[in-house]
Amino acid sequence: MAKKKDTQTNMWTGRFASGMAQSMVDLSFSLQFDAELIEEDIEGSIGHGKGLVESGVLSKADYKKICDGLKSILDDYHAGKNLWCDSDEDIHMAVERVLTERIGALGKKIHTGRSRNDQVCTDFKLYMRHRAAEIRQLEIELMETVLDLSKKYFGKMMPGYTHLQQAQPIYFSHYLMSMFFAVSRDVKRLDNFLELHSQLPLGSGAMAGSAFPYHRALVAEALGFKDVSPNSIDAVSHRDMMLEFNADLAIIANTMSRYAEDFVNWSSSEFGYLTLHDAFSSGSSMMPQKKNPDSMELIRGKSGRMLGNFTALYTLAKGAPLSYSRDLQEDKEPVFDSVHNVKVILRVMKEALETARFNFETMHAKMLPALLATDLADLLVEAGVPFRDAHHIVGSLVGDAARAGKQFTELSDEAWAAAGVPDVAKMKKTLTFEYSVSKRNIEGGTGPKSVKQQFTKAAALIKKLKK
Repeated sequence: MAKKKDTQTNMWTGRFASGMAQSMVDLSFSLQFDAELIEEDIEGSIGHGKGLVESGVLSKADYKKICDGLKSILDDYHAGKNLWCDSDEDIHMAVERVLTERIGALGKKIHTGRSRNDQVCTDFKLYMRHRAAEIRQLEIELMETVLDLSKKYFGKMMPGYTHLQQAQPIYFSHYLMSMFFAVSRDVKRLDNFLELHSQLPLGSGAMAGSAFPYHRALVAEALGFKDVSPNSIDAVSHRDMMLEFNADLAIIANTMSRYAEDFVNWSSSEFGYLTLHDAFSSGSSMMPQKKNPDSMELIRGKSGRMLGNFTALYTLAKGAPLSYSRDLQEDKEPVFDSVHNVKVILRVMKEALETARFNFETMHAKMLPALLATDLADLLVEAGVPFRDAHHIVGSLVGDAARAGKQFTELSDEAWAAAGVPDVAKMKKTLTFEYSVSKRNIEGGTGPKSVKQQFTKAAALIKKLKK
């Protein structure tokens, strides 16, 4: 419960003859959600104060007192102390109010040369950069898990699918490595994001720049930015950073959702390929036999929410006039929500994979001979048959077998010969699942040499991403 305090104490009320209506307070105050920015707000104010020292606005002794005050606020916040008042409009004004109460009038100097516009943009930018680095680490940890499992289960085969129909034999490791390389692109997107959005907004003021001789480059270095924003209107107006960040997070969720969809299917009795650990499953309140793959279903569901967050941000920003309008305050919650959810998604996927049981005997037992149809066509081509003719020959065999309720490999040698297959006995003997995968050692293929090459590339990539 927030402390009671007269709303007339707002720091901008000098212009106004009355306080806000309660309905306006309910509409506009944002402390209930933007308190999430407290660490970045205090970090930003400490960096800003360093610039004020260089500008002669603060003495070094004053700056130390301000820094100590700000750090004490953060310590108390983390300790669970109640710091806020009903009059605190947002985290930025709340921190400044508490600071002033603790160190006196000196606390009022911290906002010199700064607007809430460039303050908020800086805090939010720091938040997204910090969270991007954390999410990036979670993705690398998932990649390491996937690579370890791929190596552990190397040599195990399964049916590969297109259109949810059995298509060709593949190594299970090949399937898992597809996740590895997909996630690696998610990491690279975050790297691009961090490289592109590395300019400090502080010093831009409300929209025209600070009137003080503010050492922006010094503050940028203190806060971990590579450069300063070149245009003050651009710095406080545009929200392409949050759009890009939420788009990156939505793509991560989308990647996880597609694998979660497969794992939901694999967990069904119709497939039986995967048994999730009880810790990542749930039961039914009515049917005692049920073990549901809720972890994967929730990952799948969260991806839609993440897309919704991006759509909300895109809709918010597309009509906002330059430089700043209050509706841009609504840019925070969708980002916070996406950050929280993607971090949980990545942790759950990693832990669920580490503890899952993959039922390879079931996978192998369900591999249909039809998986070898493409291989027979390839053998016919090697025997001199044009590919289109080979495709037609094999297609006719598969069709005849389906009408007879058989697999095409169960048709008689005479039926194969009549369809145009030469040296039938040799062809049938050659057609095995092991043969099929062994023929696909092309770079990126499912062949054993290719998969081992993927392991080597993956290990090198992880090493590079960790630098």
